Amino acid sequence: MHFDHAGRLVFNYYANGDLKDSELFGFKTVKLVCTNGLWFAGDQHKPTNVFLFFSAMEAIAFAHLKSSKFNDFSRCLFVALGVCPSKQQIDLLKKKFKESKFHTVFTNDIIGKIYDCKASLWLTNKDCSFALGNDIVTAVTNATPFKTVSINRNQFSYFSFHRQLGKRSNIKTHKPSDKKYLSFLGYLAQKNGFT
Repeated sequence: MHFDHAGRLVFNYYANGDLKDSELFGFKTVKLVCTNGLWFAGDQHKPTNVFLFFSAMEAIAFAHLKSSKFNDFSRCLFVALGVCPSKQQIDLLKKKFKESKFHTVFTNDIIGKIYDCKASLWLTNKDCSFALGNDIVTAVTNATPFKTVSINRNQFSYFSFHRQLGKRSNIKTHKPSDKKYLSFLGYLAQKNGFT
């Protein structure tokens, strides 16, 4: 992390040692990334917990709000995947940190909840296609025999999806306890009077 000439925070995302894109965060500018690169903060050697985020700023907000719960995040790794996480990214993390427990800290909206499910499936070499229509989330597994799960949008969550699919959960999901906030960054901004 560093500051650019305009005073914005810059978070660089890398893949195979090459800079792929940069997330920007300033008073009048927020630029998220859509890349195969990753941003890391924390223990990259032997983390016990790996936390997955859409953005680096969300990781910082989460760390600020939850540091006492996780013993100041010693032996933890924060990884920002960008706004469109991929199986390729998860495969790389799973291979590198196979002894770690994975957590998702995606947004508390339908997209974040679907990516909770996608990350969980990708960690077990599975996948699903998701569609939203008439306030129903429909998921179809990508392996034969195909299985279809349909859940009302208002009731859709990582746990409801796994319960209907008959799959054990393998990650821990984190959402703001107050459901009116979509993210920990949004909660922190409201708490500090920035919205």
